[in-house]
Amino acid sequence: MRRETQNILLVLLGGALLKIGFTGAYLNYVKPSFQWMVLATGAVMVLLALFAIVRDLKKHVRGSASDGHSHDSGSHDDGHAHGRSSWMLMLPVLAIFLIAPPALGSDSVTRNDGRSVAQSERKTGGAKFDPLPPGDVVPITMTDFVTRSAWDDANTLNDRTVRMSGFIVRDKNSTLMARLVMGCCAADATPVRVRLDGEPSASGYAVDSWVEVTGRIQPGTATEANSYTPSLTVASIKQIPIPEMPYE
Repeated sequence: MRRETQNILLVLLGGALLKIGFTGAYLNYVKPSFQWMVLATGAVMVLLALFAIVRDLKKHVRGSASDGHSHDSGSHDDGHAHGRSSWMLMLPVLAIFLIAPPALGSDSVTRNDGRSVAQSERKTGGAKFDPLPPGDVVPITMTDFVTRSAWDDANTLNDRTVRMSGFIVRDKNSTLMARLVMGCCAADATPVRVRLDGEPSASGYAVDSWVEVTGRIQPGTATEANSYTPSLTVASIKQIPIPEMPYE
């Protein structure tokens, strides 16, 4: 690969990291606490590329006028062929720079091998959770809801109306709402799922559309057999925009 191509690749890749770092798109790939690493990495790449470009320009200015004209026509053609193949390596970088891939969605949930956050945090003999706050409707994360449904000895979810958000997933004849829980990055994301039952029905919403749901748990529905996927009797459901932070 020619040095010019290497330098341009560094500029584009560093620029792509700076772009997703400043616009917030980095949240599709890593946790919020990693923003400074994304920005720092992008800045270092751009600076290294600019340093190399300036250095090469200085060498070119000092070089003799005969440099670069001593090759025969065969080697000149080979250089063009090699240059074309090197430029092809820029296509993935341009794709990241121009079209940032979205956050993981329903496909990652349906292809999952049955793992869940509740399963990975498996308790023996149950666990104690803090009481839910007072109020007619309690906002709650899907992670907290699913974990409580599986391991809460005090059954704090019973007879309480909760509100949470996630994206729609189809599983055979069931409609689920899911969220992906990120450990450090999207590569290690683990799903949490809730089965949506009752009226109003969630079946009319498209896969991967984001919804906000209120409802009540159906006690005892989160079991090892269904990978600790509780059922929720839906009281209300509405479509919402994709949140800035799609992972929990």
